[in-house]
Amino acid sequence: MKKTLSLFAILFSIILFNNCSKNDDNPAVSGIDYVGFESDFQIGVDPAGTSSSEVKISTSQTSNRVRNFTIVVVADLTTAIPAAYTVPTSVTVPANSNVGTFTVDVVGPNVSPSGNDMLTLEITSEEVGLFKSDPISLNLKQVCPNPELFIDITFDQYPEEVYWRVFDGDGEKVAESITSNGDDPWGTYDGAEQGSNVIEDLCLASGTYTFEMYDKYKDGGGPFSLTVDGTVVYSNDGTYGFTVSATFTIP
Repeated sequence: MKKTLSLFAILFSIILFNNCSKNDDNPAVSGIDYVGFESDFQIGVDPAGTSSSEVKISTSQTSNRVRNFTIVVVADLTTAIPAAYTVPTSVTVPANSNVGTFTVDVVGPNVSPSGNDMLTLEITSEEVGLFKSDPISLNLKQVCPNPELFIDITFDQYPEEVYWRVFDGDGEKVAESITSNGDDPWGTYDGAEQGSNVIEDLCLASGTYTFEMYDKYKDGGGPFSLTVDGTVVYSNDGTYGFTVSATFTIP
């Protein structure tokens, strides 16, 4: 998460110290008139839910009138899709205050699981003589509300033979290894090197699940383990033949 202190924070501290007693109708007449965002930060959201986060702006001058600023999404610097967020078009700084807030709503299912989604916002205004901070970049990231399941697989010389799936307590399949071969489940890890490993993480609701591991040629596909909340709940040395299953619980 980016923690860089904005230039505004420094300017604001100096200006506020020197002008804390001023409260002009025209805020630009006494010192530098500046508006800026807080530092960049991350908004975590349940992959299956929504999240709301407050974003603050501050001005270096106070006024006895309400001030409105326009909030714009910077398309060239935003990687999140529009369906992943909702942003108001403006933010208000109340009279006799130098802080305004607005809310960004995030839709978890529409956020990329990669964790690289960025939403970049900037302030615009027609006020003459107003200095504005750089845009703020918000990292939209799926965050599992429960302990995640980590599947750690070490491959033998035939990684393309491995296939796995997960069922919930009602027998419904909730996850499986992904393949581009249509209805053919094999080949997910085609091209992986012998002795290398992959760690798959799944965000599952609280409950009991069954994990099934398969090897196409029925001679086992290499060691693997299942970890929940930092505890290994099952491990296998890879000599499981065609298939093996394990039951585990997400608290």
